[in-house]
Amino acid sequence: MKAAYLFLAVVLASCAASVPYSTEYPLTTSVFRSRDGAFSGRIPTGWFSSTEDTLAPALTAWLIREDYTATLTIRQLHLDRLSETRVKDDGLTLLASLNAAFDGHTAKMREVKEYKIEGRKFCGYEFGPTESPGRAVVFAAGSKYYSCTAQRVKGNWSKADYNMLFSAQESVLRSLSW
Repeated sequence: MKAAYLFLAVVLASCAASVPYSTEYPLTTSVFRSRDGAFSGRIPTGWFSSTEDTLAPALTAWLIREDYTATLTIRQLHLDRLSETRVKDDGLTLLASLNAAFDGHTAKMREVKEYKIEGRKFCGYEFGPTESPGRAVVFAAGSKYYSCTAQRVKGNWSKADYNMLFSAQESVLRSLSW
């Protein structure tokens, strides 16, 4: 009987969605707040938050690496009633597909994965060329939907550099509170 329980536990653990990138990127004690006041989070070490007067109107939050080679942007996704109902019924994978369509990434969208960080649901995907990927993660905060996009802005990057960027993204998402 114990063997059956052990087997069941192993099967259930293997079905659980794991976080695609580490959430252990170091964060500062500095906090950024979203423009709409819906959430706040911590700033990664080596990054800064754009101030309100330099925040692009379409963005809810904007984090920039200190060497200006990468950005993390968070923006609210405005859905019509039908889309919102479908996302509530079908989940964040549909929201990720809608986000990719809004951003023109549908043809380049890959590795779509739903997962949880500390009980909160997220769905992420990579887009663009495999040698220079970007990554978007969608989530719900209260009754609003958001997309967090991590992208290289300039420079030549290695796979390890992209892993660090996406780890910073996951760490910021883990730090969000609403």
